Amino acid sequence: MTYQRSLRSRVLSIAFVPSAALVLVALFIGGFLVQQAIEDRDDAENGAVTLAEASRGIASLQRERAAALKAPGSRSATYTAYADRIDTSLSSLREIARAAPDAEVGYQQTIAVELLTAVEGMDRSDSLAVAGIDDAGRHDYAAAVGAYRSRLDAIAGKLTESSRRTYRELVGSEDWGRFAAVETALSAATPPPVGQESWRVAAGVVGRTLGDLSARQIEYSAQLAVDSGRRVLSGALAAAAAISLLAGVVMAIVMQLARRLPTPIPTWSHLVSDYAEKSTLLAHTSRRSGRADLSG
Repeated sequence: MTYQRSLRSRVLSIAFVPSAALVLVALFIGGFLVQQAIEDRDDAENGAVTLAEASRGIASLQRERAAALKAPGSRSATYTAYADRIDTSLSSLREIARAAPDAEVGYQQTIAVELLTAVEGMDRSDSLAVAGIDDAGRHDYAAAVGAYRSRLDAIAGKLTESSRRTYRELVGSEDWGRFAAVETALSAATPPPVGQESWRVAAGVVGRTLGDLSARQIEYSAQLAVDSGRRVLSGALAAAAAISLLAGVVMAIVMQLARRLPTPIPTWSHLVSDYAEKSTLLAHTSRRSGRADLSG
């Protein structure tokens, strides 16, 4: 009976070791998935926050540039200095979009950065125009106008439906027509077709509308990043729970099967061996007893 209990305990121990190892591996994998999901969520949300903060920083630089270009001094150097600072910010935002953990989030963030770049191009050219364009700066102005118009045309079709509708309404508006007509005239060094006041009102409408579109796209990509991070984390938690539960069930089944395994009964060889051992011990005891009697 003692032999059977010992054998059963040994079988249970042998079954427990791999089962426990399976549970530990499952917990490790589940923990890794959750940790990775938390990091992905934090990266996505941090990227969205950085994008929004950088957008506000660029807007601040644009206001500074507009004021600086009106001041006496080298306009070319001022224009280049602010252009370089803003371009550096835009380049860092492109890197954030490329490194987004989710493909859709990265795509929408890229659209936001490109739209922000187009808005910067519009503001850049408008700042030059307000400051006054001479023959030396006309090339920079015409290049800035052509670049932002091309970028807007390329990015407009990738916006959300509501943003595309807003953009179409802007392009078809009188304000856009007046503003674009002045840009064309300034690029060609011809008299503007509208007065200064009308031009600046139109410029304000165009700038605010494009800025709103940019902010809307940034907000949309940020919400996508937050939602994506939460989905990834929820999926990782569910996967970790499922893996751990499955490992626990497997362990329980293995241990239950181990308990139900029939305990082997002593075989004929075991019986013969036991009988031989007992016979040898009895004979040895008898010889020792005999020698004791003769000495007496």
